[in-house]
Amino acid sequence: MPDVTKLIEQEHRQVEALFDNFREAGDTDVLTKLCDELDAHAAAEEEAFYPVVRDDVPSGKKLANEAKDEHGEARQLIGRIRRTSDPDHVVELVNELEQAVSHHVEEEEEEMLPLARRALGEDRLVAVGSAYESARAKAQG
Repeated sequence: MPDVTKLIEQEHRQVEALFDNFREAGDTDVLTKLCDELDAHAAAEEEAFYPVVRDDVPSGKKLANEAKDEHGEARQLIGRIRRTSDPDHVVELVNELEQAVSHHVEEEEEEMLPLARRALGEDRLVAVGSAYESARAKAQG
């Protein structure tokens, strides 16, 4: 069972690849998968990872609250993407979403994940990883 920080980083790479695939092909199925993946990822982080960060990682409350706010911004963009039928407008929204997600990923990978690794230790990271995977599966329905 991988630790939660490795799971999150792995999902970040998958989402980046979906953005690339959409940019190359403009395929609406890829876009639907991208939005679904982001929704499930955010839900799992908020349920299983951020509460642990908030309670047990130095500066964790500030980092978790900021990350949750960024998820809210991404969810708003995802909602707009799902409701937009104009292909040009969809591309603009996807570009905006990609910038927001990129910023969020950078902050998580440069600040939150390294702090969590230092504060929580391997056994706890693996336990949170298990809870994260369960939360993600539930979010995917």
